[in-house]
Amino acid sequence: MKKPKSIFLLKEEFLSVVYSESAIAEICDITENDGRVHTAEEILKNPEYYQDVEIIFSGWNAPVLNAELLHALPSLKAFFYGAGTVRYFVTDAFWERNIRLTSAYTANAIPVAEYTMASIVFALKRAWTKNYALRQGRIDHASQEVSGVYTGSRVGIISLGAIGRLICQRLSQFELDVVAYDPFASESLFQELSVRRVPTLEALFSGCDVVSLHAPKLPETEGMITGELLQLMPRNATFINTSRGAIVDENALVRVLKNRPDIFAVLDVITDETAYCTTPLLTLPNVFLTPHIAGSAGRECHRLGDMAREECHRYLAGEPALVPVTPDNIVRMA
Repeated sequence: MKKPKSIFLLKEEFLSVVYSESAIAEICDITENDGRVHTAEEILKNPEYYQDVEIIFSGWNAPVLNAELLHALPSLKAFFYGAGTVRYFVTDAFWERNIRLTSAYTANAIPVAEYTMASIVFALKRAWTKNYALRQGRIDHASQEVSGVYTGSRVGIISLGAIGRLICQRLSQFELDVVAYDPFASESLFQELSVRRVPTLEALFSGCDVVSLHAPKLPETEGMITGELLQLMPRNATFINTSRGAIVDENALVRVLKNRPDIFAVLDVITDETAYCTTPLLTLPNVFLTPHIAGSAGRECHRLGDMAREECHRYLAGEPALVPVTPDNIVRMA
């Protein structure tokens, strides 16, 4: 049986970042693929070559799939995206074609969950605060101010998307009280994760030793985490943000951290990511700041390409997608 024709359509520099040599070789084996990166400009300039392209493998910096580009790809039936958000390239014209679309965002959730898990453990041990004391020439023996990774310590998760679910699953190995806030999650999901639902953000912030933010950045979530919520945190609590900076009122966060030196913040994201070296957050002793490294990096990125490859296998076998993206479920995706 003739193999379906496929192409790689992403920025040239990202091909080897997202797709390992073995993944590229396998894709070239199961489909008719020349192993090189194609561009939207090439497709529009030489449409006859792309008339029979059925499958596209993509990744970061995919082109916008507008009507003109789709017209040059009349046989396109599946688009496997080896990265997270698809919002910047899907269009109404794309949805009208009923093309199968998948994302590797659940694969990208793994390193974010791992970063968060490490941060939660360090937070409950107050590791950063103790380290800061040492650098100031003090040994802080105040163990009574350490929550500890044990019964009685409470961790709050905001949003039970792919990352939030992974974290809850991994926290189940510890003797901790885990609660979550997600007004869109079903009761069955809370039961499946063995997590208690908290009805309001106020209740979550006021009752947790650690609060970890994983909500998607949507118009309705921008500025959702206010200074009033942060001020509710118990003494020596920690706030973690590996989501997006704009979900937090950053000016209020700075004010609260200055007024409440007992509170600690672990931040991998800020509102203006060109200002990591100049943000006032960097000057505060109760902040641990990293430059958006929680997501896939280095070899971890190959998970994304591996997932696109697996989605292709499922497509060719007539099986449902692992992570389908549809007009209905994209509404709540980051």
